[in-house]
Amino acid sequence: MKVQVSTSQARCCIVIADEERSERLTGNLRPYALNSQRSAAVKIGFLRQAALRARRLASPGNVLVSAREEDRSVWAGPLWFTRPANRFISDLGVPMSFSTVAAVLSVAARFPYCLVTILPSDFWVANESLFMESIEKVLTALQRVPGTVATLGMSDPHPGIAEDYLVVGPESSQTGAAIQAKAHRPAPAIATQLLKEGALVASGILLGRAQAFAERVLKYWPQLARELTSTQESDCFPEAEHRLSVHAYRHISRLAMSSIRLSPPAFPMRAFRVHGSGWCSRKPLEVIPREPSNDGRACAYGNLVSTHCPS
Repeated sequence: MKVQVSTSQARCCIVIADEERSERLTGNLRPYALNSQRSAAVKIGFLRQAALRARRLASPGNVLVSAREEDRSVWAGPLWFTRPANRFISDLGVPMSFSTVAAVLSVAARFPYCLVTILPSDFWVANESLFMESIEKVLTALQRVPGTVATLGMSDPHPGIAEDYLVVGPESSQTGAAIQAKAHRPAPAIATQLLKEGALVASGILLGRAQAFAERVLKYWPQLARELTSTQESDCFPEAEHRLSVHAYRHISRLAMSSIRLSPPAFPMRAFRVHGSGWCSRKPLEVIPREPSNDGRACAYGNLVSTHCPS
């Protein structure tokens, strides 16, 4: 099975239809008796925004999807324009990190110099134009350092709670900063201190040439990479979706599958600072039946308002 990417474009974008934020939204809104229809609308809203970003970064034919089969009713609508061969679908029991890596390896096999943006769907930004400009600047910088994989590190005055933080070294506008450590959802006091010392909020957005991603996967997870590649090459329906089933990888433990993580420190990369985008990810939301306040500390998404997001 081969991914279908237009050779007229040197970019592609992989949207991760991740439910983590949506699940947090639903969980936080249970006291308000959020019905299933409203819950689905919230999830679809974030995916629609991710789809719009992807189509700004690459042509529609060069947008790929990493998603779960069980969530098809949620992601199928916003990502309707994607080709079946550009969809990498994890069945129940197969982690989404596996389908994301499969998408990267498929692009690298045919278009090694393609600039890839891996774009999660679990965040919101207040300043969309600044955010997209930041991605464009990093993609331009990566053309001069083709072996580099990069991530965006968010630098905002009110990043919220339950975030991961990247401790970075000296920064350069051309090459970013080396990531020295990662703090997984530290306590608020520690997070505040990290920010004062120049740490960045981990966005989960990754950028680099397909070959650079593939080289790292082959170096750190060679057996899993070979299994993914051989399984996809043996598929005789090149126009169909990529289905990653437990049966096809039954000899690989779930623990081994989950060991593939495209994030530091396991996956080496450099961080580029983004300041002032109004990053908003994994925040507790409340149902507020009014317009957002004018204090500059709230951002609205339909009837949902996060009291932690900067404007």
